Amino acid sequence: MRAFLLSVMLLFVTPVFALPQPTGPVLLTLTGNVANTNVGDSVQLDRKMLEALPQHKLTTTMGWVSKNERPHDYIGFSAMDLLKLVGGTGATLRIRALNQYVIDIPVSDFVKYGAIFAIKKDGKNISIRNLGPIMVLYPFDDNEHLRNEVYYWRAIWQVSSIKVLTNSAQEE
Repeated sequence: MRAFLLSVMLLFVTPVFALPQPTGPVLLTLTGNVANTNVGDSVQLDRKMLEALPQHKLTTTMGWVSKNERPHDYIGFSAMDLLKLVGGTGATLRIRALNQYVIDIPVSDFVKYGAIFAIKKDGKNISIRNLGPIMVLYPFDDNEHLRNEVYYWRAIWQVSSIKVLTNSAQEE
């Protein structure tokens, strides 16, 4: 009986962490295995919310876009900080672009290789015209291992949504 009363009390004391509503245009929507939501079962984030995450700098080129590409400074957030914010648990991120291109990226890429979700290029917000507003980037210039089709395909631009999955075999 005592255990039952304690568990009932915990129902009323355990806070549910709901994220604030976005105040600007929504740049990113997360679904799947997320605990902290702000719109139904999903998370919608605007630029201000994304910029509030810890920001990381990555200087690299996108050689597959242009052979004359010079290195650019990209600023953005890590998947780990994003998952912490939304209470996300999973091994795979199914990332969708504005043009409906979809790629599964292991969460481990963001830890192992230092990949980021870039939201600024050379200090300016990345426009849709320039492959923004969000891009997944790897430190291609710093790690020769990343300069191949596997990671070029994972460097998705115009990111619009992420589904947090237990594994890449999980269905839509």
